[in-house]
Amino acid sequence: MTARDRSRERILDAAEVCLRRDGIRRTTVQAVADEAGLSRVYVYRFFPDKSTLVSAALIRRDEAFWATANARVSAAASFSEMVAEAVAMSSESPLGPLALALAESEPQEFAEVMGTFVHEVVPGLAGFWVEQLTAAQERGLVRADLDVVAGAEWVIRIVVSLVGVPGRAVDITDRASLVAHLDAFLSPAFADA
Repeated sequence: MTARDRSRERILDAAEVCLRRDGIRRTTVQAVADEAGLSRVYVYRFFPDKSTLVSAALIRRDEAFWATANARVSAAASFSEMVAEAVAMSSESPLGPLALALAESEPQEFAEVMGTFVHEVVPGLAGFWVEQLTAAQERGLVRADLDVVAGAEWVIRIVVSLVGVPGRAVDITDRASLVAHLDAFLSPAFADA
């Protein structure tokens, strides 16, 4: 881990402490800087505003989450089932217990902060899905010539959309319906012609 990565983690750790203690409304960039033992200007080198900082702190996941996600997604028998598993996990606890508590206690502030969600989450999850798509290629679940980097971003956007913007076309809580929907609309883009 580089010094920059360590500093970013230190800032995110401090932000999490502030969020747990003070909530979104009372957490400030200055409070996070003080908690981290850094200057506010230094924190701004990593996060341009409070919303981005809070969003990043809420999105960050621990190793246990990623191990579980990897096991559940990679065990799926088809590409649609892989994505359905990601949707299920995201629906169960999209950002973990802290985010769920803040969403309940400060819904307006949470919604405002999460406007930066896609800007932070897409790059952060890309590595996970690049690995999943590469493994899916090896298993013959997606086409061999697939651009896994672009495909990874597309999958993330689909998962975020299905979880965050409910629609009438599919009930994401009905696994069979979700897989059928993904088979019809997502899989053709990833499968051999």
